[in-house]
Amino acid sequence: MIWIQPEHPKQLTAIFRNLMNVYLSDIFSECDPIWTLFILEAAPSLQNFGLSRSRHLCLRTPEDIAEKTNVVWEPSKDFKHLNLKFLQMIGFLEEDKVTTYIRLVMERAVGLKKIELQGYRPCRGYNASDPNRKSQVDEASRRRIKERLEHGSSSSVEIVIC
Repeated sequence: MIWIQPEHPKQLTAIFRNLMNVYLSDIFSECDPIWTLFILEAAPSLQNFGLSRSRHLCLRTPEDIAEKTNVVWEPSKDFKHLNLKFLQMIGFLEEDKVTTYIRLVMERAVGLKKIELQGYRPCRGYNASDPNRKSQVDEASRRRIKERLEHGSSSSVEIVIC
């Protein structure tokens, strides 16, 4: 487990300039994911970016429990990312703050090709017949989410919801 304190991207670009893949996991569901955009600004070579919400309680150990802190950070208004191709988000479906986040990424990542949204992954300890095990989103929800993301956007990004 590591902690990330958003810093101004100019301070991190020297460290992150060759970073091509980033996957941030266990982000608290109460936190707005916009703070993660500082990584896009600091990593100009980034091609794949993944975010997932905090794990299910059944998978946590006492060492995994941490104090929840909502990080507030504002992305630069005129920033454009040229290399990001793929954005994946797990466990973030149907929330206004996530729709806002994805639209911000779509506006800034001019080369973005694909966005993949997934519900929570099933816990390994659950019985396969348990209805809570499914991470599928019904067709009406998929359509509604896609419409919210595509509305007013000129982007040709492929949006996959599973």
